[in-house]
Amino acid sequence: MGLGDITRSGVLAALGDSRHLGREVFGRRHGFGQPTVYDLVVDGDRYDSEAIAGVGHMYATDILLSSDDFSGGAHAVARRLEALGFTVTATSSVEAPEPYLPQLVLQPRGGPRVQGPKNFQKSLRTGVPIAEIQTVLGTQEAGVLSDLYADGIARLWGSTPARRANDPKAKALRNRRVGDDVFFYADKGFIARARILHLLRSPAVARAVWGVDQDGFTWEHIMALGAIEEFATVVPAAPILQSLSVPAPLRCVTLRSAGDYRRVAHMLPETGSSLPLRLSSEPSSVSKPMTALQMLERIEALNTHRTSKGGTPSRHQPLALLWTISRVAAGKPRLASWQRFRAGVGPLLAEFGLPSSKVTPEYPFWHLQGSGLWEVLGIPDDAGVMPRTGVFDTLQPIAGLTFEAAEIIKDPVARLEVVAKLCQTYLDAVDRHELFGRVGLSGYETADGMLNGSAEETAQAVDVERVFGPAGRRHSKSSRLVRDAALARRVKELHGNQCQVCGVRLQYKGSPYSQAAHIRGLGSPHDGPDELPNLLCLCPNHHILFDGLEIYIDAEGIVRWTHGGERPRPLRRRSPHPLDEEHLRYHRMLCALSV
Repeated sequence: MGLGDITRSGVLAALGDSRHLGREVFGRRHGFGQPTVYDLVVDGDRYDSEAIAGVGHMYATDILLSSDDFSGGAHAVARRLEALGFTVTATSSVEAPEPYLPQLVLQPRGGPRVQGPKNFQKSLRTGVPIAEIQTVLGTQEAGVLSDLYADGIARLWGSTPARRANDPKAKALRNRRVGDDVFFYADKGFIARARILHLLRSPAVARAVWGVDQDGFTWEHIMALGAIEEFATVVPAAPILQSLSVPAPLRCVTLRSAGDYRRVAHMLPETGSSLPLRLSSEPSSVSKPMTALQMLERIEALNTHRTSKGGTPSRHQPLALLWTISRVAAGKPRLASWQRFRAGVGPLLAEFGLPSSKVTPEYPFWHLQGSGLWEVLGIPDDAGVMPRTGVFDTLQPIAGLTFEAAEIIKDPVARLEVVAKLCQTYLDAVDRHELFGRVGLSGYETADGMLNGSAEETAQAVDVERVFGPAGRRHSKSSRLVRDAALARRVKELHGNQCQVCGVRLQYKGSPYSQAAHIRGLGSPHDGPDELPNLLCLCPNHHILFDGLEIYIDAEGIVRWTHGGERPRPLRRRSPHPLDEEHLRYHRMLCALSV
């Protein structure tokens, strides 16, 4: 493992990611700090040579190299990139500046009462047109924001003044700096992060953007933000706040040192687990990113070979896509080398392809480019309509999902929709339980998923609610999902321990007994939230049937059987207990997969 394993195609893939994310976010996502000595220059644009080399190695071998892993340092990196045909030049100063270590700013988004979600949409997702606030900004600040936001749309967030001079909020407002990272807190977790680009204090600007609160205050301490990323799933805040000695729930903007930030960095999303914030206002010259719906449409329209006119479509492309999706779901690179692809997809084609089909992994590797979801890097433009396998063997190209498609797949809901579309359209006659196990998508067979990181550990796990007596003990070391016991008690209390399906209230040792069931499971690959709208109060029988995908709740709130069974019946509901319809839809998709 070293610089010699980096390929030209791997470097091209890393360059593409850096263009999508921007140099700063790209480096931060993969753990690289301030660039040091050399830049890689392509078409006049400059890239961090070490970050590109480290990620290029990941695309060639599945292993990310850090700066510490480069034998020979920055000079060796430059020589390897030059050997691959790239131009490397010294940075403007050979002596690298001291790397800036950002502090950690914890920022409550606020709930509906203080218009938190509305302001998040307005001033971060949609953004604030600089032209609309230019008169209150003043010439100097308007110029600064115009330089920061080339599209004329500023991304702003603010805070009201602190009530006391030395409380945590006052210290945070006084000591935060440009370059610090801001993590937005809502729903007992962190939902997004951004970097401070500029700080200003202006009640006039704040009133123009957000108005005033019920006490007449406004968000006059303003941050201009960039490198904005929204997390695909809420990151639980409790362990992070506890480690930082910050009371939960987070009530006010709070600042922690760069050292504290490094100490909890492993608990925050870093590599491949966050998405650029979905902005609803973009420059007209920039093409709109692909949506999850468009991805489903492209999957349905795959140009697959058919056994005869109007016959059964080949399974080569769908199986290759499933294999690649499983890699993204497992946190692996979206692109794989030809050698790795052939070793992974070839056996799938032999086992799950049509009986009359040949095992030719080179065909989906190359022809999936026509789907608009796939790219191949490292093959020259004059290679022809279908290069020979020997060309792949010699050049070792890499292929896989495009950057946009891979970012969509990282969201668990979108991933399930794509998997369901592939199976229902092309793989209806395949044993899905066996297929999912082979490609690495285990967890879709049940609603609770894999709670401990592997199918074997999940099979051994025991739900404490389902145990009635002593049992043998197994000593093991494994991580367990932490559930909120108060939420489980709350949903049982709201329904008086009556099952929402059958209405039965069990008694155990003289006390009423029921179970709290998650609609969208907490385990992988579902990654559902631990919240009241994602819970049902069920008896043990219907809990097992619900988790086993034998019953589901349709769009009208009727409980139905997946494989035939009892007559449908309405789900028992209570007004203080709202259910999230998206979680119910997710569970229905799982049930459809099991048919």
